[in-house]
Amino acid sequence: MNFSLSVLYSIRQKNTAAITGVRAREDVRVSGYVIPRGSIVIPSLKSVFDDKSFWKDPEVFRPERFLIDGGVRAAKPERLIVFSYGKRSCPGEVVANVVTFLFFTSILQHFTVEVPPGDPAVTFDEVLGLSLRPRSQELVFRAREALS
Repeated sequence: MNFSLSVLYSIRQKNTAAITGVRAREDVRVSGYVIPRGSIVIPSLKSVFDDKSFWKDPEVFRPERFLIDGGVRAAKPERLIVFSYGKRSCPGEVVANVVTFLFFTSILQHFTVEVPPGDPAVTFDEVLGLSLRPRSQELVFRAREALS
């Protein structure tokens, strides 16, 4: 279960949807730049998730980075803010996390997922749009034998 959660955290770190912006209530100075009152500010989650000062090798798909206590627990770091944060965070975060976890683990319980023979390894290349998404890739789903 903990490794499954860690895999989901890693997927969310790689594929982020744009979050809604906030309007500056007053002039604000950030790193020498002035953001005028009334401006819409949309944070770049990609820059947060690719920050090498926080994440060691952020470009590498490495679910183990989210395991703590020798793999006994999976911990979502504070900087994994895919549902935003504070009073404007997504009210459906808990439901989305539960549904995603159940869907993901159910697929892995019932199928072995493989790259087709002769195809290159799984790629984590991204396509930029409103959100980042993985490039299309063929996968083979083989039904697992039912447990008795």
